[in-house]
Amino acid sequence: MSRIYGLTGGIAAGKSTVLKLLKEKGCVVYDADQVARDVVKPGTIGLSQIVAEFGDDILLPDKTLDRKKLGSIVFSGKSQLKRLTNITGPLIREQILHTIEEVRKSNDKKITIFEIQLLFESKYQEYFSGVISIYVPMDIQLKRLKQRDKINNEDAIQRIDSQMSMDKKRQLADFVIDNSKDLDFLNKEIDDLLKKL
Repeated sequence: MSRIYGLTGGIAAGKSTVLKLLKEKGCVVYDADQVARDVVKPGTIGLSQIVAEFGDDILLPDKTLDRKKLGSIVFSGKSQLKRLTNITGPLIREQILHTIEEVRKSNDKKITIFEIQLLFESKYQEYFSGVISIYVPMDIQLKRLKQRDKINNEDAIQRIDSQMSMDKKRQLADFVIDNSKDLDFLNKEIDDLLKKL
């Protein structure tokens, strides 16, 4: 039975970078964000349910989801975010659990990593051999998020506050990767982690 680990971390913690490095080091990687994009593609039940809930104006002219517009709606309050996750949550969960089951059944000797931002919030930890959390202090997280999404301080704090804190994720995880320094340091953190898995 193959080993599969969950990877999580707060918004702007550097999950994409960590996932890329893990892949370069020979791990098989999956990304829940890709699953989330797949379940709302044109023609899916996910997209039709979102349109029914939020209206046609969250679509771009080519009938794909206007993620920026939807993001500004759902990050304006917890009730709005709940409306969206009530639709996409079950669809994403079904696909993620199917993938985990397929990996577990395989005899692949490679380490498999599945990145899920809301891993603890959605109670996925029981399905993994262990959970890895990426950690950065709040001041670094805030700075990176503002730069990445080109948003102001207030919007960045609102997005950070809509999720479980990185301190809490760090406490709940089996393994922690510190991503508060440079790429060389991060590479060493990942190398040390892979020796333990």
